[in-house]
Amino acid sequence: MNTAEPNGTEANSAKASESWPERESWPEPESWPEREPEPYSGPVALVGVRFIDGTGAAARPATDLLIDGGRIVRVGPTGSIGIPAQARIVPCDGLSALPGLIDSHTHVERDIPTVLHGFLQDGVTSIGNTGCGPQLIEELHDAGRRPTAANVFVAGPAITAPGGYPVIRGDGSAARPVDSADEAKAAVDELAARGVDFIKVTQESFDFDYRSPGRLPVLAPDLIQAVARRAHEHGLPVRSHVHHADQLEAALAAGVDSIEHLLFPLPPETGYVELQRAGRLRLEALPDFARWIDRMVAADVRLVPTLGSELISIRIGLPDLPEAALAEIEELLVEVVRRFAAAGGRVALGSDWVGLPGVPAGQPRQELYRLLAAGLTPLQVIEAATRGAAAVCGRAGRLGTLAPGLPADLLLVDGDPSTDLAALDALRVVLKNGRVVAGRLPAAPATALPSRRLP
Repeated sequence: MNTAEPNGTEANSAKASESWPERESWPEPESWPEREPEPYSGPVALVGVRFIDGTGAAARPATDLLIDGGRIVRVGPTGSIGIPAQARIVPCDGLSALPGLIDSHTHVERDIPTVLHGFLQDGVTSIGNTGCGPQLIEELHDAGRRPTAANVFVAGPAITAPGGYPVIRGDGSAARPVDSADEAKAAVDELAARGVDFIKVTQESFDFDYRSPGRLPVLAPDLIQAVARRAHEHGLPVRSHVHHADQLEAALAAGVDSIEHLLFPLPPETGYVELQRAGRLRLEALPDFARWIDRMVAADVRLVPTLGSELISIRIGLPDLPEAALAEIEELLVEVVRRFAAAGGRVALGSDWVGLPGVPAGQPRQELYRLLAAGLTPLQVIEAATRGAAAVCGRAGRLGTLAPGLPADLLLVDGDPSTDLAALDALRVVLKNGRVVAGRLPAAPATALPSRRLP
């Protein structure tokens, strides 16, 4: 990888590569026992915690946080917020509180209760499902409302061209083809009526034959604009699946809210392997790349890079690809994110989880560490995995940060993840809607004096 860091995070990148989690050490879903949340239902005060609010702001030491009715009520320096006499006091010396993680880009379609439980138990309190048949929209929403499951925010079928991606995948129910502006607006209206949380558009001209990329039909630019306008009228963000440079132009002109999978904006009908063999697997092969980044940053279009998923797809599609070639592709993909972030672009965490063998539901650790390797600071990675992911899932200002009035979906971890992401593996407690759903809250010592309490 290119070791030059644009923002002084060389140590973070080195740490990321040295501490990259081994997949074999991850727990399988079957090892997570399902249990009901702890029964305590009164106010809870986390006292003396290191507070990371998910906005990217620096961690605040010695903070008290009061939770009641499933929501955060007060936050302030220890001893300052006024804790009710009936509150359960939880001493948090040495612990950090941060928002529950959100994996904004997944495809959960099977074993839904087990999978959502697995995500929640590992600190992912919400996920975004970025493409499924219409019959699963309500089922996923209902499953995510269970106290022992991660919340689910759903796109339903992706709007695409007739015969376009993802019609070629599965039974085709995850696609909603449209062929006119009226059909595009009607499709958005139908999905909004079904209660989706965001709209997914696919602009995929790549047929995923990595040896000889072909051509798939894609939406015309005016149809993408029709989708985006109608979705925004419904208050729904628009997320566009893009790989190729020509499609990025259309997405940005349409006013989409996020770009999914954009790692290297491939020229039309060209794949990574062709560029690598031709010695053109570098950003300089596309002189307009900096301009595209500037346009994304100016429009505040978030990037959901799904770095790990892209590499897995290449490896599966080209099992005989030499390791050196794969490493060269990985270096390029990370460099794209590095330049986007260095230009001021905002990232949202998404792993493109599909339930492949050996990749259980839970924290997308390799994706988190790849973002760190791309030059994001630990605080920026946390922001991408909380506030940023909430925004692309249609929950901006309503989830993904810790502030009075918001749901108490949060984690308690040993150490300080704002300086070392490895602390996320020292997960002590997971709360969803203020209820403990994994781990146990520390007990208050008998001699402890709580913060100033109200009668």
